[in-house]
Formats: sequence, structure tokens, C-alpha cells
Amino acid sequence: MNRTRDRLASVAFAMLLQMGFVAIFIYSLPLIAPPKRLAREITFFLPRLRELPRAGAAAGRGRAPPSLPVPEAPLVQLPPLALPPPATDLQAFGQALFGCAPENLNSLTAEQRAHCAAPGRPPRDATGMAELPSLVTDLPRRQAELAARNTPARVPCASVRTQELGPTAQVTTAFVDPLCALDGWLNGFGGLPP
Repeated sequence: MNRTRDRLASVAFAMLLQMGFVAIFIYSLPLIAPPKRLAREITFFLPRLRELPRAGAAAGRGRAPPSLPVPEAPLVQLPPLALPPPATDLQAFGQALFGCAPENLNSLTAEQRAHCAAPGRPPRDATGMAELPSLVTDLPRRQAELAARNTPARVPCASVRTQELGPTAQVTTAFVDPLCALDGWLNGFGGLPP
């Protein structure tokens, strides 16, 4: 009888211990709740305007409102009007305004198209005064350097993955293929894919 009671007590204690562990595990889980939606509302509180006294009330008191002296503006002399430009200048002005529109570029001659500027760029200066000369002496080498600098780094047998965890969290993980790394270690990394 004592043996059965001891077994029941130990089973009850083990069950309570397990239930305690499960309760601690559930209590330690983070609460996942959607982010709060903030009201996108702006409220302006404007003060009330004071009422101005009526003009009739001031006249009824018998006093006239004080008058302020009116300042006089100095006389300004304008320069004489310029003569209108000749008709050829007006034609060039109209061409600059309306002839370089994208829908008209196909109908323009090569000489007329040369006068049109690309969007956001002024027309090329034929005299060379506006553009600075290039300081690059070896252009193919400079282009190769720029291409090498702008190419992302490559590590053989490795990849990087970014995973979204909710609206604000990201996890970036690096993976290495062990078989590929072993083959590269034994045979060299020359012919392996990235």
C-alpha cells in the first residue's frame, strides 16, 4: 500500500513538474500582435476671432476715427522700350520652344536636331568653352576599373539570403555548400560555380 501511494505521489509530482515547464514555456513565448495603426489625422485648433467694433458705433459716439497720413511713393523712371527682334530671331525662338518637342524630333533635319538639348541637359557648346576636357588618359583601362569596382564580390560555394520576419524585421543568413567547398579545397576553386 505504501508502495502504491509513493508511486502515485511521484507520478503526481512528475505531472506537476511537466505542467510547470509547459506553463513557463507558454508564458515565455513573445506575444505576436499586429502593429498599431496610428490615426493619420491632423487637427488644427484655431483661436476664436474677436469681434471688431462697428463703424456705426464709433460715429454714434461723436468722435471721428484717427486718420493716418498716406505715404507717397517715389517716382520711378522706366528705361525706354527695346525694339522688337527681327523675324529670323522670332522664328528661332519659336523653333526652340516648339520645334524640339519629342513628337517633332523625327521630322527635324540633323542640323536642327543638333540644336535641341536632351531633357535636363543644356545643348553642347560648339566652342568647347562650357565643357571641361577629360583627365582620363587611358580610357579602356578606366572603363575596366569601373566595371571591376561595380561588380559585386563573389565567394565560391557560398550564398547569402535575406528573409523577412514581419513588417519591420529581416534576417540575413550566409550558407556554404560543404561538398562544393571540399571539392574546391582538393581541386582548386577555378572552375566552380559561384
